[in-house]
Amino acid sequence: MIKYRYTIEYKEDFNEVIVDLGIDSSLKNGYLISNSLGSDIFGDFATIQEEIGNLIELLKGEITLYEGGGNVNLIRSDQSFTTFEDIFAEEDEEDSTCEIETLEYVKILLLWAKENFQYKSQRGVILKEEGQVALEWLNEKYIEVLVLGQKIERINNLKLIE
Repeated sequence: MIKYRYTIEYKEDFNEVIVDLGIDSSLKNGYLISNSLGSDIFGDFATIQEEIGNLIELLKGEITLYEGGGNVNLIRSDQSFTTFEDIFAEEDEEDSTCEIETLEYVKILLLWAKENFQYKSQRGVILKEEGQVALEWLNEKYIEVLVLGQKIERINNLKLIE
């Protein structure tokens, strides 16, 4: 389950799905994440696999930093947090960054990808078989991320006890 409130919009003209995080006031500038899905992170399966794979490696501690984006936002992730920075914002502009827990970002990315492949498969933009392969992979990764989240939570709780 995702910690932040969101809505899902389906843009028929462009055959795309938008996960709108701008409605959750506890996530400052959540719209930056929404803007990145589809522009900084492309919706093809190979790109999704690479992006999610790198972020899972990060959560596991196998790498310490992952950077991406560049079309709309710069995206920097470490094991704890992911920061989105609007590349078109003025230097003194306050609404130019968004910080979210990396675990939550991965869940949002998985949700967006799943909705995206289901939608495109239903509309005939991609073959149903291609959509099914993507959905099965995404479901496996979602389970993996949930297990990782539980491990991270246990580790954080142990740190609090010490």
